[in-house]
Amino acid sequence: MPSLSCAQEFSGAITLGYSASDLSDTATDVDTMTFDGRFGLEADNGLHFGADISGLKADIDGVSEDVNETLAGIYGGIRFGNGAAGGLYVETAELDIDGLGDVSLDSYGLMAGYEAEGARVSGFYGISETDPDLPAGMDIADFGASFSYTGSEGYTIGASAQRTELSADGMPDIDIDFAGIAGSYAVSPGWTLFGGLSDASIDLIDTDLTTVGFGVSYDLSTVTRANASLSLELARSELEVAGVQGDADTVRLGLSIPLGGRGFTVPMNSVADAVLNPRHNALTSADLSTF
Repeated sequence: MPSLSCAQEFSGAITLGYSASDLSDTATDVDTMTFDGRFGLEADNGLHFGADISGLKADIDGVSEDVNETLAGIYGGIRFGNGAAGGLYVETAELDIDGLGDVSLDSYGLMAGYEAEGARVSGFYGISETDPDLPAGMDIADFGASFSYTGSEGYTIGASAQRTELSADGMPDIDIDFAGIAGSYAVSPGWTLFGGLSDASIDLIDTDLTTVGFGVSYDLSTVTRANASLSLELARSELEVAGVQGDADTVRLGLSIPLGGRGFTVPMNSVADAVLNPRHNALTSADLSTF
């Protein structure tokens, strides 16, 4: 009850997105509709809570079944007066293909961080479970760290690195790695440039996925009463599996609406946001960066 009586600050934003992807060496196009939301509530006594959700619906030319994805997470913790923070997270990701059923990944663990004078560093450690289950005796561990700095001149830079490790007695470990760098710069009161580069790999099957994206957003509130921003991003993803390569070129449009204090730095359907605000599993972070 004492915590409920404290002053509270709400922050958050949503991004509605559409993207069109052209797959190399084929006549196949992929149209994707996305929704991303991020919300936070912080009390004066240091308690803070948050949630995020991402949804995707992809229509592939020549394929009657749609691909649907949902990723969601809730977080809770406490911030101390010296800038340190700690807490817990629970996340879930679900992939559903019409007529073929679905698979899910649940992740949960501990997180810690430190924030001061525009700089923020954080780390986490947790475990994941799948449905359907993996072979008996196989465990999934997740860990990683991220860093970002926002300067008074209107720029933000950041980097993140994660590993999801699958292990079982008598078998070699399978490492799934995700890493990236990103940044944004407000070139004028209305225009912001942003970009990001990410790389994901699976060592056992010699798989590497690299995605790079650059974009621009415009704050509509500078010319209208609309408290929203429009964004355009051009991205390329290159996939290599055992020496066989392919790539996809993507154009992304976004409408971002701030909800409360902090709002957003870059649109949430961008490569940059996937690096600056990654999830707590290398697979889900790579998925958000690519799509």
